[in-house]
Parts: sequence; C-alpha cells; structure tokens
Amino acid sequence: MKKTYIPWLVCLFTMVTSCKKFDYYQDNPNKPTKATPALLMTYICQNIFNNNPISAAYASRHLTYYERPNESINYNWNRGDYDNYGGLRQVLKLEPLVTDNKNFQGLAHLFRVIYFAQMTETFGDIPYTDALRAEQDGRTPIYDKQEDIYDGLLQELEQANSLLDTENGKIDGDIIYGGDANKWKKLINAYRLRLLIHLSKKEGQTKIAIKQQFQSIISNPVKYPLMGNISDNAQLVFNTSDPSNYYPTAGHLSVSTLVSLEQSFVEMLQKREDPRLFSFGDAIAGKTAGVFSNYKGVDAGLSPADQQASAAQSSLIARRFVDLRNPINEPMIFLSYAEQEFLIAEAIQRGWISGDMNDHYQKGVTASMAFYKITGTIVSDYLNKGLVKLETGDPLTKILTQKYIAFYMNSSWEPFFEQRRTGIPVLRVGPGTLNGGKVPKRWQYPLSESQYNESNLDAAVKRQFTEGDNVNATMWLIK
Repeated sequence: MKKTYIPWLVCLFTMVTSCKKFDYYQDNPNKPTKATPALLMTYICQNIFNNNPISAAYASRHLTYYERPNESINYNWNRGDYDNYGGLRQVLKLEPLVTDNKNFQGLAHLFRVIYFAQMTETFGDIPYTDALRAEQDGRTPIYDKQEDIYDGLLQELEQANSLLDTENGKIDGDIIYGGDANKWKKLINAYRLRLLIHLSKKEGQTKIAIKQQFQSIISNPVKYPLMGNISDNAQLVFNTSDPSNYYPTAGHLSVSTLVSLEQSFVEMLQKREDPRLFSFGDAIAGKTAGVFSNYKGVDAGLSPADQQASAAQSSLIARRFVDLRNPINEPMIFLSYAEQEFLIAEAIQRGWISGDMNDHYQKGVTASMAFYKITGTIVSDYLNKGLVKLETGDPLTKILTQKYIAFYMNSSWEPFFEQRRTGIPVLRVGPGTLNGGKVPKRWQYPLSESQYNESNLDAAVKRQFTEGDNVNATMWLIK
C-alpha cells in the first residue's frame, strides 16, 4: 500500500502544480484584463485623433489619385457607416469609472460630442438621445432631428467646459495634451465655435441661440479660454517609441507614386505665391524645387486614364508623407489654432461679434505658416499680396480660402464639410466624375439600419428628404 500511495501523491501533486502553471501562462501580465480610465482615455484619443486624411483630401480636391477609379475622386459614394457608435461604447465604459473625477467627466462629454457631431454631419438625423440606452435594453433607437442634436451637443460642450479644471488634477492616459486640463478646455471652446459656425445657414431659423453662444465665449475668456498659439493645437504627435506609431500614409506605395496635388489647388497657391506649396508637394520630376512654375497639379475631374496621361508632368504629394525612413512626418491635427482664428474672423465678418477681423485673419494665416516652419518677412510679404489681404475683394471668400489651404492633410473631413456649407472653393468635376457630375452632400445610411431599425430609419428619411435616402439630398444643417 505504501508503495502505491506515494506515487499516487506524487502524481496528484504534479497535476496540481501543472494546472497552476497552465493557468499562469493563460494570463498575460502585459495585457490588462480590466478597463481603467487611463487606458480608455488613450484608446479614445487614438481613435479620434489618428485618422488617415487621404480620402478627405481627395474629395476636398487637395489631392487626386489615378491608379484606378476611387469613390472619393469620382464622387461615386453611397453608404456611410456607424463606426462612431463603437467609440461611443468606449465612452460609455469610461463614465461609471470616473464619477469622482470631474476632468474625465468633462472629457467624456467632449468625446460624445465629437462622435455624434461627425455622424450627424455625415448623414443628417441620427439616433442621439436614445442611441446607447436603446442598445442596453434591446429597443431600436429613434432618430433625433439634426436641430435637436446640435442643441444637445452645444449644451454638452457647456457642461464639459464647466467640469474641467487644472485643480482637479492631471489627466492620466492623455496622449494629446499630456494631462493638461486647461488645454483640453481650450479645445472644448474652440470646437464649440466650429459647431456654431457650422450653423451659419440657420441664423435666425432655429431655437439655438447661435450668435449669443458665440458672443458668450468670445466675451468671457476667463470662463471660456481659447487657444493662444499653435502649441495649443489639438493634434496627435507621432514618435519612434512604438514601431506602429507612424504617420498613416507612411510607406504607402500607391500614395507615393500615384497621388498628385490637384490642379485647382496648385493654381490657387501659385496665384498667391503661397510658400506652403513647397511643403505640400514635390516639384515636377527633374525640375528645381521651390520655384512656383515648377509645380503642376492633375485635374481630378478627368478619368483615371486621362489623369495618368498628365501625371508624369505633375507634382506628387511631398515625400515626407510617404517616406518610411522618417515615418513621424507631422502631427495629425484635429483642430488647430489657425482654424480657431479663421472661425473668429468669419464670425466678425458675419456681424455675430465685434472685433478686429483682419487681426484674427492674419493670426490664422501666420499660424498655418508656422506649422510648416515658415516665418518672418516671407509671411508678412504674403499677407500684403492683393489676393490675400482683406482690404480688397470679398473678405469672407478670402477667410474661407485661407482656411481651406490650412486644412491640407489635416482635420479629417472638415474641409469637405466647410466647402459644402460655403461653396468655397468650387470643387473640380469633369468627364471622370460620376454621380451625374455633381459633388455629393451626404452619405446614405448604413444598410444595417434598414435591416434592424427600418421603421425609425424610414421615418427619419421621410421627414428630411423628399428624394429619399440620397447622397445629393440636402440636410437641415445646410438648407
């Protein structure tokens, strides 16, 4: 009995210790099993700020691509997606973890606003008040009217501003501002100015006090601080600490060889002798860089074959956007100090607020130049050119033109949304343009909504668009 009992004990001990070893190796100590505010903060920032701007640059006619047909070039798009609801689910996870942290609570409001604003600007009416609650209890969400969504978003930004304070401590997991609550507060208020400007066509036609809200922010800098220079830019800075932390188009072969500056954009810069052209693209092959006549764009309205035929004598996108030897390139801007200044200049021109329009306009141009390391007399000389200075011509057109130039390869789809609102600049179309030769105004709703939320979707479409869920239909925001 002793001879058989002892081996049995040894076997049992071996089994137990083996199980412990197996369980041990199932847990990766480097992979968190529970969400924390810092981890969620990092994820959400990465999700919002690290967006490849290339498709928006095609649609906005900063660039063109001619390897094959591309829906952003030929405007043959149809359905968008509701991927932002995935980001909103992460914000929903953050909220119960930060009930005792006002800074995180304020940022949760900001992140909600960004995700919802992007979707309503893409489609029109969307699920807002009922969206995430409906997911929790199994209901199909109703669609809120765009006017009500904007009203709610602006109220959330007011809450966000009131919650954030440097006295509430550092914000862990912050890869944008390094935990600085005051810089986030500046972004909140600048972003609120952006949304208010989006409503410019609804002045006097909505329950939203557009001008009054704009005025309240500008007139009370203590309560509503704003960006003071380009160091306040809301941007993701790439680095070499992680091999995957590189600029989105770095190493893309098709972008490096088959993407050129768009013809209208190059001509816009050449007419103004704008030195940013030399940062945006390369000179024509074999010609000297830094000479305006040595740059040429490709007409994005042509067919891919016809674009290819002219591409050999064109300016490719600047090598820094695609060079893997230096994949950091430049920060990915979400909202810049330059844009903020153009927003304020436009509001002054529209009579919403009082102030020195030219001062804010020049600060916007100067800030955009500084982002590309262009300073000094080059900038002052540029500001005195006839096509640039506000003293001649239509000041609003000049403000919007400079904002369009400053949007090059940043701010995601904002340049397209702003062109849709203002019509400036005119986007080139031609024989290669589908969609009846027209620039679309929105995206169709996701197919999944017609499958799982048909009645609510149908009601939203009918109250918005007489032509149905059509890419050329005009949403409330821009009527």
